[in-house]
Amino acid sequence: MATAEDSKAILAGDLRDLSTQELHRKYSAEASVHRNMLIARGTGIAPQWREFKTFVAEVGVKPSSEHTLVLLNRYERTYGPGRAKWMTAEEQAAHEIEFDRLRAEKQREEQLLMHQAAATKRASTPGAPSFGQFTPMAGKHVAFTDVAKKLAIPVAALSKTMPAGTSADELVKRSAVVNELINDQATWLPPDPARKAGFFEAYRIWHLQVQPQFGRAATPTFLFLYIALPVMKQCRDELMDMDLWNPLGQRAMAARDGHVSWKKYTEFMPRAQVALMEIPIYATYSLLSDLDALCERIVVAEKRFREGPQKVIHTHRAA
Repeated sequence: MATAEDSKAILAGDLRDLSTQELHRKYSAEASVHRNMLIARGTGIAPQWREFKTFVAEVGVKPSSEHTLVLLNRYERTYGPGRAKWMTAEEQAAHEIEFDRLRAEKQREEQLLMHQAAATKRASTPGAPSFGQFTPMAGKHVAFTDVAKKLAIPVAALSKTMPAGTSADELVKRSAVVNELINDQATWLPPDPARKAGFFEAYRIWHLQVQPQFGRAATPTFLFLYIALPVMKQCRDELMDMDLWNPLGQRAMAARDGHVSWKKYTEFMPRAQVALMEIPIYATYSLLSDLDALCERIVVAEKRFREGPQKVIHTHRAA
């Protein structure tokens, strides 16, 4: 059985000695991935990788039928050198968990820097309200880290959720509503525990920015739909732009099924359908025919939750 080093040596020799057609025949699995990439991504491929020889030289031989070519950064739009790797489903799952952990860590660091910069700016403004290291809470003078711990959010997020004039006691009272609304067994939640925890942390931060009168309407289900539906709409539009939304023929269907936008859309679709059923005013909408109208309605509602009553744009749907 050939080792990885043997495969590399054989490939190097073939790249030197064989024509492109001969390489396509010998490395048909890799050629199929490359062809589907060209169909699905179009200009979303680095110029170097449009040539099969360069592509296969850099990604190597597909280790097994269980491996797929995975973008190392799922938010990256372009395949190219150093951006993709062969992985099994298990390897991809482990990679995504680590990727999310590192991304969350980077975001927390960025938020902390923003918080520190905002605090410095406020402190240097004459007559500005104090946003120091301590604040009153439950009749005591406590550190902001204690407030953040009580609210179950990062301390850096306090710069958003505790503007001038808002007391720690008020935020604690509002966070009690959050605890009542959270259902960590909801079926639309992501199955991965790290992603689930990240969502609830984001939800706590977002809910503290919601006007108190809308507190009970601003549910985790609503926030999930506010996040998911625009992503689904973007994915649908990308696929339509490439004529892959309703593909004709096996090749186009295979290109759609392997496209990152289709995978993302189909990952959100069943969860969003379940979430819609939990909010009666949205339950009659169809995610297939009413996605644009539903997105518009939810975006307007989210803005009203945070900014208070405003002029509402009514969305009319065909009967």
